[in-house]
Amino acid sequence: MDISPSDVEGKTTREVLHELIQYVVQSDEEMEGKATRSGDKTDLNIYLCDNQGYEIGELDEWVTQLVESNNITGHADNYVDNHTFSETVTDDNISLVTISTPAKNREDEFVFVTNNGYLWVLTTIHSDWREKTIENLLGYLPCVERLYLSSDDLEDLTERIRDSRISGFTAKYHAPNRERDATLTFSGAEPGDLQRAEETFDAKPTRIEFDQKNSPTTAIQGANTNEGRLTMRSVRRGSEAKAVETLLGLTNGYQRLDRQSFDVDLDPTLRPLENGFAVDGFTAVELTNPDREDATEQELIAELEANVLNGNQYRYGIRDGGRKIRVFDKDHGETFDVALEPPNIILYARDTTTALSLRSFVREVYDDLDSTYSLSKAQNPVAIK
Repeated sequence: MDISPSDVEGKTTREVLHELIQYVVQSDEEMEGKATRSGDKTDLNIYLCDNQGYEIGELDEWVTQLVESNNITGHADNYVDNHTFSETVTDDNISLVTISTPAKNREDEFVFVTNNGYLWVLTTIHSDWREKTIENLLGYLPCVERLYLSSDDLEDLTERIRDSRISGFTAKYHAPNRERDATLTFSGAEPGDLQRAEETFDAKPTRIEFDQKNSPTTAIQGANTNEGRLTMRSVRRGSEAKAVETLLGLTNGYQRLDRQSFDVDLDPTLRPLENGFAVDGFTAVELTNPDREDATEQELIAELEANVLNGNQYRYGIRDGGRKIRVFDKDHGETFDVALEPPNIILYARDTTTALSLRSFVREVYDDLDSTYSLSKAQNPVAIK
């Protein structure tokens, strides 16, 4: 991405999006000359992150804090050793970040935008280098975390794009109780293909491509993933304003759905009573799966220990006769409880819990344990004695 600080200096978020969309603008002939998109073209990608403390201009401080942390992993340490970082502030909420890879003689640029409790990272670099640079950085910084949508919410978000149709998707199936994993990738999808994949294979979408019309023909091609990344792949010249509106609608929708799933609006507060105490309010994230009705508490514990709790991120203890797991998330410094109500897994926020640790745990369940769970959130302001 060949961009200078002056290109984004003094601009609003809308104007920054309009500036970067120019990298994917195509002529009528270019849009019509392809049925599907080749992998080496430049895409505009936006990473949406929950922001719990990052301020524009503080990247060097956070990288230093990461290096000096007692909890730093070998992967994170190697990553920092192999890269250098610089940040040029262009406005109160916008900066231009460069991640350099000296061994490869590369410099990759990213626009950071802070926005109402979120961090947006925008870039046009190729997917091979996004993973090695910005995706690793966002994964290692303790103050930010990429948003996450369940497959149902991802599908709902995409279907709400005005004048659009689903043109492709990646759907995955993974469950410990069946000897089958599947990853389905459709390009040039027809109406109903995604529903047939869900019904036939129980595969859940993790990435959905869309084509959007700006009357009368397709003018915008984009994609959404369930891991906080929006992609603008092609924009027909003259449709830039509509593309900006589409991106703003998607970001707002993504943030709304993520808050709906993970925000801890009612954290539990202990209130002493003469004969004990009361808990005022609770927030619970419920993972439900009626197809696993024969699962036992012991089986769920064994699966969680083998697939989710087995890394360096978590410390845990099993309580209440095997019905509850007290979990400490080292990466985020937060504690929460996991209740086992077979076949369901329910996360209960404690007074130190935020969306960061709940979202991270749920992502691990979907990625490493069982992608067929459904997700919902329950809250109750009424005191429990």
